[in-house]
Amino acid sequence: MLQTEEKKRYFDDYWESQPIEIADPRATERAERIGAMLERKGGKVLDVGCGRGIVLEYFARKGYDVTGIDISPETISRIQKMGYKAYLGDLEADEIGEKYDIVLCLEVLQQLFDPSTLLSKMKSVFSPGGEIFVSVPNEFHIVSRLKILFGFSHLGKFNHSHIRLFTPIRGRELLKNAGLEIIREIHIPIIPPRWKFLSRLFYPLAEVFPSLLAISSIYRARAR
Repeated sequence: MLQTEEKKRYFDDYWESQPIEIADPRATERAERIGAMLERKGGKVLDVGCGRGIVLEYFARKGYDVTGIDISPETISRIQKMGYKAYLGDLEADEIGEKYDIVLCLEVLQQLFDPSTLLSKMKSVFSPGGEIFVSVPNEFHIVSRLKILFGFSHLGKFNHSHIRLFTPIRGRELLKNAGLEIIREIHIPIIPPRWKFLSRLFYPLAEVFPSLLAISSIYRARAR
């Protein structure tokens, strides 16, 4: 298992290497879908593993009191320069002292050795009536399966950061095993958001066939 300083260096490099023209629209898409699910208009939001701050910025514009936490010093510096509260932390080792109404943990758990422990820890962060939104990638959608079949899969490459490989069912099991009650589950289609009409067309199809047509799943949950 990597030590904290090694993780910091790794994720500084990780964010430098990400294709932002793909990653940022996907982050915005997740934020919009979560925003549509939220009944609470306002409150304190913690973005766990906030990365480049795309989701943080979205909820700040909506009037939420936002805070980010990430292990990458460079991304935390970037978010602080944007004017948002953010602090450096190792999600697997550090404790979080404050309470929050909404906790976001989006596309993070696949990069942790022990995602269940983090989710259990997050329950202690909820304010009364607090809830968490978790998204995990579906590693075995139809395109991924075809790549595996023909030997072109990204899975298992030395520079692939995903330690845990999720499917919609595995994501559901993880939350339940961590003592969380799933209130709602939605799925993001494999069609990229820049293909607007086709992407919208695939929303209902991804809900019906998530294991094949969803690139990720979002779970809204609360402590049991």
